[in-house]
Amino acid sequence: MKQKLVIVLGSIVALLLVAAYLRIGPRPWEVQITGVTGDGRQVQYRIETLRGNTTKTLIFRNEDAGLLPPYFKFDSADLQSTASRIARNCPDTPVKVWGYSMRIPWLDMFPNALSIKAPEKCLQAPAPARQNDDNGS
Repeated sequence: MKQKLVIVLGSIVALLLVAAYLRIGPRPWEVQITGVTGDGRQVQYRIETLRGNTTKTLIFRNEDAGLLPPYFKFDSADLQSTASRIARNCPDTPVKVWGYSMRIPWLDMFPNALSIKAPEKCLQAPAPARQNDDNGS
């Protein structure tokens, strides 16, 4: 009897873990990146967005996830640079931000961005400004 109870409780816990993973696990959001904040040290990186062609904001935190949960994210500074280029080059272009967790305002909880899928034109560095030579060339 005790063994059956352990099996049933173990099965319930496993189902709850799977349900939680499916609910808060990695998924894409279609958003427009409007800005970035933070320095990654004293102030947490944040990516400011608007949900796909609406005025509803969604803020992502951008921090290294490490090994738990097992997303192996160690590139928050690189992702912040990518988000900054997209905000500068294509603020009106919808992009997909992959992340996990959910936004719960009263807990001050933000989804953590894992990666950003954007058109190539949004990811390119801006061309350097040309300087005019005084010698007429």
